[in-house]
Amino acid sequence: MIAQKLVVITGDLVKSREIKERLKIQLKIKSTLEKVNRRFEKVILVKFSITIGDEFQGLMTSLKQSHSIIKEISRYLYPISVCFGVGEGGISTKISKRTTEMDGECFLLSRRALIEAKKRRQTLIYQTNNNSRDVFINTIIMLQDAIKQNWKDLHYRRVWEYEKYGTTEKVAKKEGVSSRAISKALRVAKYNEIKRAEEVIENSLQTTF
Repeated sequence: MIAQKLVVITGDLVKSREIKERLKIQLKIKSTLEKVNRRFEKVILVKFSITIGDEFQGLMTSLKQSHSIIKEISRYLYPISVCFGVGEGGISTKISKRTTEMDGECFLLSRRALIEAKKRRQTLIYQTNNNSRDVFINTIIMLQDAIKQNWKDLHYRRVWEYEKYGTTEKVAKKEGVSSRAISKALRVAKYNEIKRAEEVIENSLQTTF
């Protein structure tokens, strides 16, 4: 087994059997993974690719960056919901071009995390062999999910635009509404609370509890 700890992200579409236009969705997944592979190429060891059905997987070196990658995939695939499992650990095979040709602890933990996320109906679960940290992070994610249950398309769109443009004035100009309307949407979405929670998660991913 390779001693270095590596990170596996496994994602699967929620209620994929109910999704129509499956070819269109498959192409969207492939396009999304290509974008992510390019943007995060410095930390991706084995590129993200579709493994089976609507499931996809990638191997990387950075646990902290896993959260940013998951956010990016979720945004690109919206309004399709995706469930993620992240596992950190060693591998028992050689590095290959595809994760389907590899095995080891990080793969096992990622699979277990995905199953647990589906069971809890949670968007994301981490399993890293650091139980205290995992419980802490997974609880924050659970609370984030509870807040986002009240989000509408408008909230998702305006939050992402605000993160892209940086000011309510720029978002308001693009949306054709007042800056006040954008501020209200962010407040209703509890954007500041969500953002702070994301910062805590990313800091915790590089901290040993």
